[in-house]
Amino acid sequence: MVGGSTTGSNDKNAVTVTNINDFVSAMSGTSAKTIYVKGTITVTGQVTVQGAQNKTVYGLQGSSFANTTHTSDVSKTGILFLKNCKNIILRNLTFKGAGAYDIDGKDNLTVQNCQYLWVDHCDFQDGVDGNFDCNNGSDNITVTWCRFRYLKAPYSGGSGGSNDHRFSDLWGGSDKNEAKDGGKLRTTFANCWWDEGCKERMPRVRFGQVHILNCLYSSSVANYCVGAAYRSNIYVEKTAFTSDKAKKTPWKCYATSSGYTDYNITVTGCQGASDQQKKSGSISYFVPSKYYSYTSYDASKVQSVVSTYAGATLNISQSNGARSASLGFDDDDVTDIDVTSAVRNEIVSTHIFTSNGAEVTSYQKGLNIVKTTYANGKTEVRKIMVK
Repeated sequence: MVGGSTTGSNDKNAVTVTNINDFVSAMSGTSAKTIYVKGTITVTGQVTVQGAQNKTVYGLQGSSFANTTHTSDVSKTGILFLKNCKNIILRNLTFKGAGAYDIDGKDNLTVQNCQYLWVDHCDFQDGVDGNFDCNNGSDNITVTWCRFRYLKAPYSGGSGGSNDHRFSDLWGGSDKNEAKDGGKLRTTFANCWWDEGCKERMPRVRFGQVHILNCLYSSSVANYCVGAAYRSNIYVEKTAFTSDKAKKTPWKCYATSSGYTDYNITVTGCQGASDQQKKSGSISYFVPSKYYSYTSYDASKVQSVVSTYAGATLNISQSNGARSASLGFDDDDVTDIDVTSAVRNEIVSTHIFTSNGAEVTSYQKGLNIVKTTYANGKTEVRKIMVK
């Protein structure tokens, strides 16, 4: 039932698609449908899905949506545009763009006037204008376990003037769009990873009440991480800023134009950023716990947990799906959401070693060996390279 929570299709009426025409057809209408994406679906410009309701989309292992051809033709950029949609779940999808290029092009995923959207375990790569942008009255958005990154060098010389437009996520497109975005854009980002190559907008927010929980910022080229623009009300909680650049500017105020200076931000319990509250204007600080219940874990565990599980890491098959409850605004059919569901066993200890076996207290440049022990007795050893 649309209206109280994000349920998608409830895993009903499964269909598998291998091309964009079949995908758009499967997304049409309001009847419940579960759509499995198989293989690489290549597009030659941003494809619009309008008015869809009650759909769940799963990416099978190795699948992707791709538009990787570099061009100065704006109409041939971008991948997917969701418009006027409601009760949609996107899980385990990979979006492969053509590389950042400042020509006022399209995004890997653009969302406008959509309500009750849950985007989970998706991998966003090399968006031309952005990786994932949201605006024009969208509301009740949940983004969990997603990975944002740029694997390609940015293209210079674009008509917009920026030679490095690796600007990942814009929430609210204009200070002057209060008629549509005021009181909307309520969003939860939990366990997300802004990885290498992200320069700015992680996200940059206008108008929305935005909760950033247990997220990881590790980009070595970050000018800033979270952007607090006009009428934003942001709560950054138990999040890890691990690269030197991310630690230097974990957030930046963009509410600076005359007449558009109101903003609120709270930073609390984070690693690499001090606790603080800043505001301009009379609006009260946003406190997520007043709106929904949630669990979290200490910021010291974020790098190990999120770098392991964020992105398109789910083992999806047509037979098992991967449905579980989302976390976020107005999911009022649940009283408490475990945002660490992908790692349900509590982490008992995490030890980091250099390549020569010396134990260290934080990640070092070069190869790191990470040993994680869970409450169920499982031990996991991973190699992490830090540039």
